[in-house]
Amino acid sequence: MPDYWVKITEKEEDEIRRHHYLVSARDAREARKVATDFIRHFCDEDDEPEAIDGGFAFYNRAVTVQITDVRETTKEEFKDFLLKLHTIQWK
Repeated sequence: MPDYWVKITEKEEDEIRRHHYLVSARDAREARKVATDFIRHFCDEDDEPEAIDGGFAFYNRAVTVQITDVRETTKEEFKDFLLKLHTIQWK
């Protein structure tokens, strides 16, 4: 089963957070469905999020969480990205 890199954008007022997840799925459509189901529960305290294009809005639209991109990848490529993202290269 191929792996898919799912990019999710969370917006709260002027603050934007980007999240990256790896999903194993039969195809990109299934990966998007898995990610959408995941987003539905992104904010635990809101039991009834509002469906919006590509995701959900929480707390009366104070927070929106949407899928930004889904693309096929490998676990190695995804790990390399995470290592670069979370590695401090000083000087």
